[in-house]
Amino acid sequence: MFNDITSILYLIPDILHLEILTGGGKMNWKILAGVLLVIGLIAGFVGGKTSTYGEINNLNGKVAQLSEQVKSAENLKNQLAETKAQLEKLNVNDLYGLIKIGDKAKAYKIGDMNKMPPVIANDVIGSTPVIVSWCPLCGTLTAYDRKVDGQTLTFKVEGARKIPGTDIENLHLRDEQTNSVWAQGPGLAVEGSEKGTELKSYPVQLFNKDVIDKMGVEVWKP
Repeated sequence: MFNDITSILYLIPDILHLEILTGGGKMNWKILAGVLLVIGLIAGFVGGKTSTYGEINNLNGKVAQLSEQVKSAENLKNQLAETKAQLEKLNVNDLYGLIKIGDKAKAYKIGDMNKMPPVIANDVIGSTPVIVSWCPLCGTLTAYDRKVDGQTLTFKVEGARKIPGTDIENLHLRDEQTNSVWAQGPGLAVEGSEKGTELKSYPVQLFNKDVIDKMGVEVWKP
């Protein structure tokens, strides 16, 4: 493309010599205007095409970012659906979630949390402040560290909302210190000054009462 333009520009002096100067060296202004118009159109086409390529590259980058977000949302949705399907085979209210932090452990009975409205545990395991909660909408029992930037947060139930960017209905919590709203499943602040912050998570293992009794671990009481 640029080679073609260069060839045309090289021909301009010849055009000026042969066509513009006619009849005793007088300039033909109509031909000059036509030549300049052609040059302008060529320059505009090249500039426009370069600009279009830049816009396309920018759009491609945005599409790639959105694709990654969609994949993450789909993975979360699939994990929650699988967990809920497994729990539906059992009487979840009789199960206990065991949480271990270092050499300390505590059990939380789902039936004590599966109320309306849901009951949550602003608790401490050993010396670690935790928030333990059950979402009846998606069947998830989660445990997170309540300390954020050196401050211990106290949570209360906000209600059910869709996790932003997904169609997943999830329990949401609000902390009293920063007034931020957190999605219970991913432990992510979705509103307020802490928006985008993720709480540190702890694994939760599910056992029946017999196993918990044999372990001799402390059981949380609401």
